[in-house]
Amino acid sequence: MTAKKLHQQESSYNYQTNGRINTGFKDAVGIETLANLGIGQQNFVNRNLERTLKELSDLEFALDRAAIVALTDKQGVIHYVNDKFCEISQYRREELIGKTHRLIKSGHHPPAFFKEFWTTIASGKVWKGEIKNKAKDGTYYWVDTTVVPFLNEQGEIYQYLAIRFDITERKQVEEALQRSEQKARQQAQQLEEALEKLKQTQSQLIQSEKMSSVGQLLAGIAHEINNPVNFIYGNLVHTREYVNSVLQVLALYQKHCPVEIPEIEAVIEDEDIEFIVEDLPKMVSSMQIGANRIRDIVLSLRNFSRLDEQQMQPVDIHQGLESTLLILHNRLKAKAERPEIQVIKNYGELPPVICYGSQLNQVFMNLIANAIDAFENQPEPRQITIYTAVQSGEYWQKQGILSECDRASQTPWVVITIADNGPGMPKATQDHLFDPFFTTKPTGKGTGLGLSIAHNIIVEKHQGQIRCISQDGKGTQFIVAIPLVQ
Repeated sequence: MTAKKLHQQESSYNYQTNGRINTGFKDAVGIETLANLGIGQQNFVNRNLERTLKELSDLEFALDRAAIVALTDKQGVIHYVNDKFCEISQYRREELIGKTHRLIKSGHHPPAFFKEFWTTIASGKVWKGEIKNKAKDGTYYWVDTTVVPFLNEQGEIYQYLAIRFDITERKQVEEALQRSEQKARQQAQQLEEALEKLKQTQSQLIQSEKMSSVGQLLAGIAHEINNPVNFIYGNLVHTREYVNSVLQVLALYQKHCPVEIPEIEAVIEDEDIEFIVEDLPKMVSSMQIGANRIRDIVLSLRNFSRLDEQQMQPVDIHQGLESTLLILHNRLKAKAERPEIQVIKNYGELPPVICYGSQLNQVFMNLIANAIDAFENQPEPRQITIYTAVQSGEYWQKQGILSECDRASQTPWVVITIADNGPGMPKATQDHLFDPFFTTKPTGKGTGLGLSIAHNIIVEKHQGQIRCISQDGKGTQFIVAIPLVQ
């Protein structure tokens, strides 16, 4: 082998040898480097893990100090509670483990509340809300609650974490505030009702004062008229007798002294004595009828006003009705612009009723006057029917006239109905009939207090009942019922 080839082989050997040596060195260096990198990364991970564990431990410590914590299985059986849970519930840990939260159930929340609670967490969702619980000593406390479901690798719930915060003081403040607000609202409502009642009372007092003034005026007029009427009424009896006597004497003169004297004959012819003799008795009779009418009106005015009425007295109800009709006679009779309103009376046998007569007359006046007003554009027939009767409360209840009340039973009740065949009224109007200031009349024709005062007189003053039955287009009926004896 030549030197040149030997040199070439040696070079090749050295090259291959050096290459293997170099490659092995590099591999060794790489492994060492990777090992060093793995150790560093592991240390980094360990440090982060330690820091995370410490943070979790700190969080757990803070949460355990601040919150009420419990762990349950998926059936809700408790297997862990912290000290705060024991402290607020007043149960020992061993009393709670293995139990459910029914142990501290307060009964405040309805079943639907817990149904929604379990539906939410059983679906894997977080539930948040406020719950009222009951401690071992029977006291109640409120907690702001968050329940978190824990899922395993298969996505199934295996336990629940409940974190609660005591909000009892806040809820107590809220409840106190709600009670205060409710009390304030009640007081405001009571004040509003008192003001409304005061307004109604004031208006009724004004109206009553007006009626009292009218009553005094009527009584005064009746008194002033009564004396001269009595004078005329008393003298008319004698006047009739005197006129008859004079006419008898005059007839006898004509019969027994037929001598014609020119002067007398002239006077007889000028004065039309025959007509005077025929008409004078009729004139006296007319004066008698007029005096009787005036006397009846005076008696009606006195009966209607009843100024001597300081307390309940036995009263003839029919007399009060007749007095009212007499005062309203001018509105009932026919006139050129309107036909007559016929009054049909179906009076029963009524004993004297213990009541305030003048106040009942005011009720009759309002009801009959309203019936007359209802006929404003009503064609004939125009009728007002007045019915009276007395029966036991039980009887009236069976008839549907008297509603249930403590005093009904066997107590005799007097019922007065005033009905008209006018246009009637819709239910919307009937619902407000007895409200103060409610009126369907044009401005200036009604105060809206008549039926309100009537209701007060019947219900408050006489412990009775008053109601309206009406249909649109079919007339209206008012039913007044009062006990026979108060």
